[in-house]
Amino acid sequence: MPTRVDRALIERLGSAAGDLLLGASCHGCGSPWWGVCPRCRADVAGRSPFVTAPQPTPAGFPLTVTSSPYDDVFRNVISAHKERQALILTRFLAERLALAGHSLLSAYAARTEIRAVTLVPVPSATAVVRQRGFDATWAMSKLAVRRLQAVHPVVAQRMLEQRRTIADQAGLTAAERAANLRQAFGLRRGSTAEQVVLVDDVVTTGASLTEATRVLETAGITVLGAITVAATARRTTPLSRA
Repeated sequence: MPTRVDRALIERLGSAAGDLLLGASCHGCGSPWWGVCPRCRADVAGRSPFVTAPQPTPAGFPLTVTSSPYDDVFRNVISAHKERQALILTRFLAERLALAGHSLLSAYAARTEIRAVTLVPVPSATAVVRQRGFDATWAMSKLAVRRLQAVHPVVAQRMLEQRRTIADQAGLTAAERAANLRQAFGLRRGSTAEQVVLVDDVVTTGASLTEATRVLETAGITVLGAITVAATARRTTPLSRA
């Protein structure tokens, strides 16, 4: 049976072979590797979740916990997962998402009993999902739930959908993003939940999470907060459980 050292050696040899044969490289830093290399994993593993909010903070922006600042590693990994369908990265990103989710739910559990919680991904445009071939945020949410269920009563459900076409958010100001997303989301028919936690890959201006919160709260659904893999953090604070 291979030892841990043997497995590490096999992985390194496999990655080197992949680089020679297929040009495989770490999606975080570009060094020869399959998926995310040990150096990037070690760097990321040392990061603790924190509460984040954009500046300026939109009115109605939910309590949001993220697993990491949005640096080069996560910029590259999230882009590869979402834009290039690097499905090997789904588990890695879901683990980070679950870490943020555990921090948020543990903080609530320290103060009050938590009933069933539903993870709700911020919806992606139907045309974009069709073009990519999969819904990146939904894929992460499902895997994150599997990890969280060992400690917390959680499920995942696609409760939101896009009701109209929205422009590409890239390059838009915070005000333009808010206007672009206003009234863009709606509650899916038959969706029900008492308490939800919103899910997204990155929080930037907060427009998507704010609009998603508005739709859910208008329907009488309690939004405990939101979790993301990363954040272009403008304001950060430790997560208090007191």
